[in-house]
Amino acid sequence: MMNDQHRPLCEQLMVLLLTDDGKPVAATTTGYLLAGALLGDLVVRGRVDLAGPGEAVPAGGVLVRSLMPTGDDLLDDALERVRRREGGRPSSVIRPLSKGTRSAVLERLTAAGVVGASTRRVLGFSVRLWPPVSPRSAARARRAVQTVVESRARPDPEAAMLISLLVVGGVLHKVLPTTDRKAQLRRAQHLVQDNWVASATRKALQDIAAGAAGLAVLPGLLGS
Repeated sequence: MMNDQHRPLCEQLMVLLLTDDGKPVAATTTGYLLAGALLGDLVVRGRVDLAGPGEAVPAGGVLVRSLMPTGDDLLDDALERVRRREGGRPSSVIRPLSKGTRSAVLERLTAAGVVGASTRRVLGFSVRLWPPVSPRSAARARRAVQTVVESRARPDPEAAMLISLLVVGGVLHKVLPTTDRKAQLRRAQHLVQDNWVASATRKALQDIAAGAAGLAVLPGLLGS
């Protein structure tokens, strides 16, 4: 089994997003948060960056620094998806990266024996669950995040990326239960400020929310 510290960010994030009984805490936005983690994986590995002035693509656009394979099929596929949209706004690559990612990551974690897979009937409906096979693995991942958030320890790039994504996804308090959400958010917020991947994910989530709100008012507009 692969060591927790060497798992791609998308797998580490998925483990954090699962409750003890295997239910995702961010059911509707998990795919986009995992897409942000995929992009973060590529940034940490030096494959993708944010373009500066005088580079091959407009400043502020997504820039592919290297197409060298990472050795991980999921990340290499993500790199190809980003390449097709090179030069675009960072938030524009999140949606393409989200397609099929949740299923792919859960399949990998199941195959690796990190989580199990089961089905439960809830109010007559079948609900899929992915409970951790080893609770210690999930607890270890939470402790790594908790240490940074609560003690303000200097995080490594991967921990900073994970915490930033939990913040923009609005699920930090669900992963790390607290009696003072505002104080917890203040302690973690500084990690998001200079993290362009987290900002791109937040913008993509805001676009989803705006689109959903537009669909909600559309029937009223058409009927007026």
